[in-house]
Amino acid sequence: MNQNDSQLIAHHIVDARGLKCPMPVIKLQQQVRQSLPGELISIECTDPGAEKDISSWTRVNKHTLVHVITTDDGCRIFIKIKPKA
Repeated sequence: MNQNDSQLIAHHIVDARGLKCPMPVIKLQQQVRQSLPGELISIECTDPGAEKDISSWTRVNKHTLVHVITTDDGCRIFIKIKPKA
């Protein structure tokens, strides 16, 4: 973890470890619906395809993929919720 990684503090943490596609994206989507625009969500995943799936989902839904941290068993992805239109 570098210095920038430790400065990211999520408003919400989604634990999707052990879940296979499409569950990490579904759990993320559920959290986004309960969150406010501009909040930062961290999702922890072990599914090897989760990073690609979540990256695509954030692009389609116009959220911002802020940062991805590779962990020992997968990755931690930080997403910023888009502002209200």
